[in-house]
Amino acid sequence: MQLYVGLTPAYSPHISESKTCSPCHTLISNTVDLSGVPTGTTFVEQATYHEYLNSDYPLVEMATCQTCHMPKIEDPIKIANGYTALPGRTPFNLHTFSGANNFMVQLIKDNKVSLGVSALDSRFDSTLKVNTELLKFQTLDLISQYDSTWNDTAYFSIQLKNKAGHKFPSGYPSRRAVVQFVALKANGDTLFSSGIFDNDFEVQNIATPFESHHEFINSPSQTQIYEMVMGDVNGNKTTVLERASAPLKDNRLPPKGFTTLHWYDTCAIVGDALNDVDFNKTGGIEGKGHDIIHYHLPLGGYSGNLTVEVKVYYQTLPPAFLDEMKTFSSAEIDTFLSMYANANKTPILIKSDSLNNVLIPVGLRILFGEINEVPILILKASSTIQACLQKRN
Repeated sequence: MQLYVGLTPAYSPHISESKTCSPCHTLISNTVDLSGVPTGTTFVEQATYHEYLNSDYPLVEMATCQTCHMPKIEDPIKIANGYTALPGRTPFNLHTFSGANNFMVQLIKDNKVSLGVSALDSRFDSTLKVNTELLKFQTLDLISQYDSTWNDTAYFSIQLKNKAGHKFPSGYPSRRAVVQFVALKANGDTLFSSGIFDNDFEVQNIATPFESHHEFINSPSQTQIYEMVMGDVNGNKTTVLERASAPLKDNRLPPKGFTTLHWYDTCAIVGDALNDVDFNKTGGIEGKGHDIIHYHLPLGGYSGNLTVEVKVYYQTLPPAFLDEMKTFSSAEIDTFLSMYANANKTPILIKSDSLNNVLIPVGLRILFGEINEVPILILKASSTIQACLQKRN
């Protein structure tokens, strides 16, 4: 730099601080009505930095944005190629800038000639690799648990724990995480499924105008989707950022330490998740950074072994998010929609878990109904008890 541009690089500690990331990851847009007239109000499109402030990471974990997205190397690093005599500099953070937006990285790579992008394919591939590793290993923990069987229903609990220092997903509101739950009979037939994608990678049976947050799921028509949904000035769902006036739903998983009493109000939880006793709470105490989904599976008289498979998928840009865009036309919109139509839209599997050989007992029934509306649970019945139950029924 001294030779070619006349500038001498110098160490500055603020480059290693999270607030360096704030200007690009705190985005507030000006709202317009459906005619395009400014309302004089604003909408917080993303507040990733403030989600980080509303967590344990700054003060308890002592972690910065750079900790995950620009890992530090303590050894001296020569920061220029071809100059072996240069002294090494330290500290040095790898310029990986790993994130979650593999879809757009791949789309740009696939269209780099028409876009006039000169970066080598290998540069794209290295970014895709670190992004995938971040998503799979530094995003979520997933724990599946079989609870009980009662009254022809099997009960399961699925816990998702956010490992990121901000909400997951964070950033632009198109991003979402979908929980897929499938229970298979011993012969391989599907007993129950939720969160299944169609051929276009949209979730089947998704509710209109958007899927609510679920504390309990007992029907294949219900899917847990973690996302932020934007609403326009009339309170209707919109995917046009300028029309966004207020969030209609925000059940994105909060980071550990997150509270709704934090001083920065753009970190709100919106919708049914706010009243979910398991969402970011244990015993009413906030800041747990997790959610527990309770699945109640109608058995339809089935008994025997069950295999339960749970998967969490990440999507940058779901197909339905572009429906509103398709009502407009311009050279840029038409070009992008063409690129999107030809893109690989397969969601990224970021975490999976399974329960094998879950035994659903034969003939379990309630002997005397319910006592004060609390079901009598019989988890392991001997052959004698089972025979009695069958004879009684």
